[in-house]
Amino acid sequence: MSSLPTLHFNTDPLEPAQAFAAWRDLMAPIVRIEQIKGAPVPRGNLSCTVLGDILASRMVFSAQHMVRDRRHAAATPDHFTFMLYVSGGLSGDVAGSPVVQQRNRIMAANMGRELDARGVSSSAIGLTIPRRLLANCAVERIPIFLDRERNRLLVARLHALYRRLPTATADDEPAIAGELTGFVRRLFDPSAASDVLQGPELDAGFVALVERLMDLHLASPDLSPDRLADGAGVSRTVLYRAFQNVGGVMHRVWEKRLEAIRIALQDPLETRALARLASEHGFKDPAHLSRAFRARFGVTPREWRQTRRPHGTRTFERTPAQAHAWYERLGQR
Repeated sequence: MSSLPTLHFNTDPLEPAQAFAAWRDLMAPIVRIEQIKGAPVPRGNLSCTVLGDILASRMVFSAQHMVRDRRHAAATPDHFTFMLYVSGGLSGDVAGSPVVQQRNRIMAANMGRELDARGVSSSAIGLTIPRRLLANCAVERIPIFLDRERNRLLVARLHALYRRLPTATADDEPAIAGELTGFVRRLFDPSAASDVLQGPELDAGFVALVERLMDLHLASPDLSPDRLADGAGVSRTVLYRAFQNVGGVMHRVWEKRLEAIRIALQDPLETRALARLASEHGFKDPAHLSRAFRARFGVTPREWRQTRRPHGTRTFERTPAQAHAWYERLGQR
């Protein structure tokens, strides 16, 4: 089975001036990238995946000044991007209104609005949807920052998407795209939003919330059922019941730690050493990680990285033309 159509851009091997030029050219249809006075020249890495009429993206970038002027805004009136900063953030203004984008908070970016913001070193994931797919959602009324419940639901959905993408195939694309579009439309359709916020998706969102808490604290040595129950605002009994069919709460924590490392090791944008990955995911040392990883996946972390990296190298893109074409086509289908 073929994998989902995905492009990878990595400026790490380039000299600073070349990296800046490559990153600036890649982002040109969306924003103008400028250097912040006193900061190193900007650079960044990007992976983007086409899901029908939706574009999913993940970015890692250094401190930089981002400007979407009238020309940019006029050229991209059809796109709406939901951006989640996993780390870092930005501050500035959107269409003249001040904004501060922080980690774990969804920013609903109407691409028809001007932007002038400065970002720190960040990692972000996003979902770009043509406006026509949100025709019944009164998109002009969608706030830049979502209310707490919508933010929680969409954060959980985005993280679930990016956990799924590395193993999804082209055959999965229609179902993934349809599910995402339907969810976003229900979330912002005034006639259906109450059903989403009060119905089964919010109930199911409890498990997603707990798993998100796990994701946020995978490196913490005191990540425990008590801490997760407190964070979710439920009793330990409710927490245990929710995870009893998957082997228990802590079994799920260690599964997520290993899965997060497995995905990182096959990611062409990932540069962390095994020792750092081990410490950042709650393992005592690389040997502890290696034993657990082999028991779960049948190979060592080093072997997994070596077998998966050649694919990432083959799909590395040196020009932005294809990514630009994907972005421009979103509004034309």
